[in-house]
Amino acid sequence: MSLDRRTLLISLASSAAMLALPESASAAFEPECFAAARKDDRGNFSAALFTLKGDVRAVELPQRGHDITLRPDGGEWVAFARRPGRFGVAIPVGGRPPVWFASKPGRHFFGHGAFSADGRLLYTTENDYERAQGMIGVRDAGAGYKQIGEFPAHGMEPHDIALLADGRTMVIANGGIRTHPDRGDDELNLPYMQPSLAYVDVTTGDLLEEQRLAPALHQLSIRHLAIAAGDNVVFGCQYRGPEEDAPALVGFHRLGERPVIVEAPDETQIGLRNYIGSVAADRGGAIVAASAPKGGLVTYWDVAGRRYLGASGLNDGCGLAPTHRSARFLLTSGEGWLATADAAGGMSRQPSDFQWDNHAILVR
Repeated sequence: MSLDRRTLLISLASSAAMLALPESASAAFEPECFAAARKDDRGNFSAALFTLKGDVRAVELPQRGHDITLRPDGGEWVAFARRPGRFGVAIPVGGRPPVWFASKPGRHFFGHGAFSADGRLLYTTENDYERAQGMIGVRDAGAGYKQIGEFPAHGMEPHDIALLADGRTMVIANGGIRTHPDRGDDELNLPYMQPSLAYVDVTTGDLLEEQRLAPALHQLSIRHLAIAAGDNVVFGCQYRGPEEDAPALVGFHRLGERPVIVEAPDETQIGLRNYIGSVAADRGGAIVAASAPKGGLVTYWDVAGRRYLGASGLNDGCGLAPTHRSARFLLTSGEGWLATADAAGGMSRQPSDFQWDNHAILVR
């Protein structure tokens, strides 16, 4: 692995606990503050820190954004370009200027990333598109997000990543689909794609465990992840096979076990339209929400019981984030809605002036 070992060891020696926001920063926020990428009615893209009452800070983006990740000390958040974009931007919670960075030549971002437990390093999912292999970039957050290393994703199309509680084990959702920026949205290997969950030691880049689905599900692209209580990995999939197949799309996994993919009830399963767009765990990690924007549904799942709980309806609802209340989530919509909802069927929603992109996070 091409990486400064001393930098990694210093990083891993720090505490994995999430640090509280500084008092001066905390005072500027409403009780719940979120971040997400979006587009306005003039076609301008931005990433915003916001409450349900309005913006706290917004930064214009050169192209469409995708996911957001929060630095563990709460001092800044990072927005990523949507595939095949090449920019990232770190935006301080206070008034300091944003820090822009880019993928190196021959690479583009897949739109997701994660910080090391101490916030010193940023990991990014990337496509080495000439060699048709997935890579995880490693950047120094204290040095303008300069790239200092990388390691293989041990699969094609690493989309989403997360760290387990030990701060050392990374789980990678390898979607398995080959793309190239010169070919637009073409998916070049659907007959023989091989999605996987890969667990990697971030200090060495070594593969610790790989899980692939049954051969009959080789077109079930594993896309998004949430780490729930007890290091349960909940993953959402998008199916590239025949539309009428309607396979289960929400899976559960723990290291050393086999993945379990759970169906929703018949009508709901068909209504998901073979596409999960985002996955998020609630504040306690006991309940997970999985959105299906093509079907206008957000589904809820019990992690311990690995079972379906219910659904909310929201047209083009995709972005999800936990709120301060257990089992309740923020929902964002490409049609402009902001909502909070839970598995019991309660929902409140309000219009906004923006079309919200696929993901959202809770900042405070």
